[in-house]
Amino acid sequence: MAALQYFHGGDQIRDTVVGIAASMAYNAPGVSKELPILAFANADDGIKVSARGTKDLVARGLDLSTIMREAAKSVGGEGGGHQVAAGATIPPGKEQEFLSMVDRMVTQQLGLGFR
Repeated sequence: MAALQYFHGGDQIRDTVVGIAASMAYNAPGVSKELPILAFANADDGIKVSARGTKDLVARGLDLSTIMREAAKSVGGEGGGHQVAAGATIPPGKEQEFLSMVDRMVTQQLGLGFR
């Protein structure tokens, strides 16, 4: 996507550790620190999402807590957290709609415009 990176672990990542998986992936070789990362995992109560950024991105205006809360709410879920690390639970099948909303919000917060 234009303003973020993501992966969907499905049933391969337990929903209880999706935040750890997001952090590990974000620190893997070849993953850009210029964009936040989102990780998805299936859960009994929906799709768990974990978002991670950097302190540098926060200094540039990123607030993942606001993004997760507002994007999740827009698709019938709920979210929140911290500026640099946040999460959400969204209904199954809403991942692409959620990602589009997050992508737009990150673009606005970081002033990325169209790339």
